[in-house]
Amino acid sequence: MALAACDRAPEPQPHPATPVETPAATVAPAETPQPLAPTALAVPESFTALGTEPFWAAQVVGDRLTYTTPEDQTGQTIAINRTAAAQAVELRGTLAGELLVLTLTKGPCSDGMSDTVYPFSVVRRLGNDVQRGCARER
Repeated sequence: MALAACDRAPEPQPHPATPVETPAATVAPAETPQPLAPTALAVPESFTALGTEPFWAAQVVGDRLTYTTPEDQTGQTIAINRTAAAQAVELRGTLAGELLVLTLTKGPCSDGMSDTVYPFSVVRRLGNDVQRGCARER
């Protein structure tokens, strides 16, 4: 009996170039891995950013920013747009015809003049002038 199994002809194998049809119900769709979306940096809707030497401040509430300096303590209020990413939040607007950009990143920051430690660092670009500062929730 064991020898009878050896006499059986091998089952035909499909030619490598010949597609093998499989009923659709038995084929699982290939799962495409989806990249994880980065979690945007959480920045409060209202916060204060400030810099020293030269002194400047930006009071942000929603989509409005009031920019002040020692020479203009009343300040100018402008509309801003926020763009959030995993590591930073950028706010853009136009101040006196110049592009104003604040870029906030998470991390301890010292203003260099007090013992206050702020939760955010900020880079302020006004036209070609770039200054660093700190920020915290209002």
